[in-house]
Amino acid sequence: MSLSKFSGSLFLVLAVGSLSCGNAKAATPPAPDFSGLWQLNDAQSDGAADINKRYHAEKKHEESPSAHSSSDNGSAPSTVGDLLGGQGGGHHGGGGGGHGGGSNHDYEESHSFDKNKGAKDPTPPLFADDALLNIQQRTADMQVDFNNTDRLDTKFDNITRPSLNGTAQIQTQVSSDGMHLTMQFSDGSRLEQDWAKSADGQHLTVTETWTPVDLKQPIVFKRVYDQLGAQ
Repeated sequence: MSLSKFSGSLFLVLAVGSLSCGNAKAATPPAPDFSGLWQLNDAQSDGAADINKRYHAEKKHEESPSAHSSSDNGSAPSTVGDLLGGQGGGHHGGGGGGHGGGSNHDYEESHSFDKNKGAKDPTPPLFADDALLNIQQRTADMQVDFNNTDRLDTKFDNITRPSLNGTAQIQTQVSSDGMHLTMQFSDGSRLEQDWAKSADGQHLTVTETWTPVDLKQPIVFKRVYDQLGAQ
C-alpha cells in the first residue's frame, strides 16, 4: 500500500471514530441546571395535613387484613378488660365482680389513650427543613442546603454514597428531563425524589415517594418551588 493510500485510510478511521464519539455524547445530554435559591410555594405544595391523611389511610388499609384475621380466629377476648368484664357479666349474683371488670376495662382504655396521646405522626425526611433550597450544581455533582440546616451532597454517576452527615445512602441519576434521587436512611425509611423544572425555568417540582418504616406501600406527594430573583 502506498503512503498516500495509508494516510487516506487512517484519516477515514479517525473521522469515523470522532463521529461515533460525538454521537455517543449527543445521546446523553446534560441535566437541567437547578442552581440557585428556591422557595417553597405552599399553595401549590402538599402540606403536612395532606401527607398525614395519606399516611393514616394507607396504615389503616395495611392493618385491616390482620385485624379481620385476628377477629375471625375465635371467640377469645382481645383485652384483659374484655375478659374480666365478660366474667363479671356472667355471674348475675356477683355484681361486684362485674363492676370490677368494668373498672379494669375503663382503666385500660384510659391508660391506652394517655399513652397514645403524646405519639406523633412520622414525617418524611427533610420535610421540616425544605422551605428554602440553596442549590449549587456543577457538571458532575450537586450540593443542596435545606434551610441552612441539612446539607445533601451527591454525584451524578449513579453510585450510592453516604450523605446528610452519614444518615443516608444516596444515589442520583440525571437525564435531559431532570433528576432522580434515591435515599435510604439509617432508620429504615426510604425517600425517592424526581426533580423537574418548568419550561420557563422559574419553577421546580419535586415529586417525592416516601416509604416509612411501618408501611409497605409508599406515600407520594409533591413540593413546588419558585426561584428567587427570577424575572
